[in-house]
Amino acid sequence: MSVVTPLPSDDPSPGRPEKSRGLFRRLLRFFAAVSLLCAAAAFPASALFDLEAVSVAGNVTVPSEEVLGRAAVGPGLNAFRVNAGLIRKRLLEDPRIRRVSVTMTFPSRVLLTIAERTPAAAVAVGEAYFRVSADGVALAAAEDPESLPIVVADRLNPDDVVVGKVMHSSDARLGSRIAGSLPASIRDRVAGVYLDGAGEASLALRGGVTVRLGGHAGIDERLEMVPDVLDAIATRGLVVDSVDLRVPGNVVVRPLDPATTLRGGQEKVSPRGIDPAMHRPSFP
Repeated sequence: MSVVTPLPSDDPSPGRPEKSRGLFRRLLRFFAAVSLLCAAAAFPASALFDLEAVSVAGNVTVPSEEVLGRAAVGPGLNAFRVNAGLIRKRLLEDPRIRRVSVTMTFPSRVLLTIAERTPAAAVAVGEAYFRVSADGVALAAAEDPESLPIVVADRLNPDDVVVGKVMHSSDARLGSRIAGSLPASIRDRVAGVYLDGAGEASLALRGGVTVRLGGHAGIDERLEMVPDVLDAIATRGLVVDSVDLRVPGNVVVRPLDPATTLRGGQEKVSPRGIDPAMHRPSFP
């Protein structure tokens, strides 16, 4: 029995065309994917996503221009580059700003809502005033205190008070904190807070009564006592010059000298005068 061995053919192998077509398809898919990725990368950078408007709301003391400048965001910025966390961080570096929210109406508008620190007192600097928050941030300069309690500190350096900064003076900061912590029942009766050369605080009530609070330590507890002490004085019909709460557990009341009483009431003194007898500024 003979075996016939086929001779080699000149035709290509039947599998090769299929392999070539498969490689070609893979290349097509690769280039299509690359094109798609390039298009996707370019899509966010399109001018279609540039901000048209950035607005500021809630600000009273800090000008909108300062807010936008510090936030580093404005019309023309690509929406995909708006980083809300970074914007909040930048704005909170301004001590006048207490809280920030960033709202985007994608893709063209951003709203920055500001919650500012509010004035608690007016610090007297020369003949001018600075509105300050309870935690000692100078918010704005002013010609008059309006309805705010006036803070006068003997040891205050005028250079310590700069708008947008926390005051360096510990006395001025203590006065601001006292003004911001006044019990509601006496807030309208307090004309000002005075810090003497030793850093001890006194409340100047409208009408001339002084309430001596003393130094920083324990001052919150002494401040809470003031409404009850004043009520007790009023109940007894006393006319007093000053009340001293500086000694723990003691209330020292100094009666008003009858010679200074006018028509049965307390003597009213000038808004920015100094009463040498009591060594404190007097308030209206």
